[in-house]
Amino acid sequence: MPDYDYTEKQGQYLAFICNYTVMHGQPPAETDMQRFFRVTPPTVHQMVLRLEERGLITREPGKPRTIQVLVPPDQLPYLRERSSNHDRRSTMSSDVKIYQIKVTLEDSKPPIWRRLLLRSDVTLAKLHCIIQEVMGWSDYHLHQFIVGQTYYGEPHPDYGSEMRDERGIKLNQIVSREGAKFRYEYDFGDSWLHQVLVEKILPPEPGQHYPLCIKGSRACPPEDVGGIWGYSDFLEAIQDPDHPEHDEYLEWAGGEFDPAAFDLDEINQALQALR
Repeated sequence: MPDYDYTEKQGQYLAFICNYTVMHGQPPAETDMQRFFRVTPPTVHQMVLRLEERGLITREPGKPRTIQVLVPPDQLPYLRERSSNHDRRSTMSSDVKIYQIKVTLEDSKPPIWRRLLLRSDVTLAKLHCIIQEVMGWSDYHLHQFIVGQTYYGEPHPDYGSEMRDERGIKLNQIVSREGAKFRYEYDFGDSWLHQVLVEKILPPEPGQHYPLCIKGSRACPPEDVGGIWGYSDFLEAIQDPDHPEHDEYLEWAGGEFDPAAFDLDEINQALQALR
């Protein structure tokens, strides 16, 4: 039996497609996935393309409701409910502070950034998930946190002792003062480097749940576009109807892409699942 390899987020999409097909007697459309996961149409379309590239689904391009999952049901994860997660919210201890951080995609012009509030005791593994959601990435690739000369990420035999396990490290263990900064790298091929800056350290507000995005600017680049310089070429092509790669790039992006798009409400809805 083949060994199917997929990320946690890809597994959730596969589980949704499988469950939807069983319940409704037909595969979901991309709009169904958009509503369930509370993401944008380009995000869903890029996910479908990636699942197809990895041999996890098959479909008829251009025809809706033709997606078939190739992974056996017994090898799929359970589908998590998209709830308010009220029962999982814990009381915040008195020694926990709230970090106001700004995450900026390095070399992006105009800058692509997000400002958020989160608990000081969040693990780096959880912070990875938070950054993925607020920036708009799809968690397709490897990642790491770079703090000085120390690297934190997911344990892997190829890294040896150079990569420390992010699951056992909390944010306040690597930064403890305002003005401190470190880097988050996503996708070692495209090398999306993010600067993470601690702007303020605040007391928690009674009744407020975290994490929370409070501001930001501009859309996340598409996955696998070729890094920040490839993204620049991509924007040039889709904004110029006479560009020789205009149609190809636009189709690859799902038919539309607005680099200025930023939806604060949508981001905070996605963050609810991480609380």
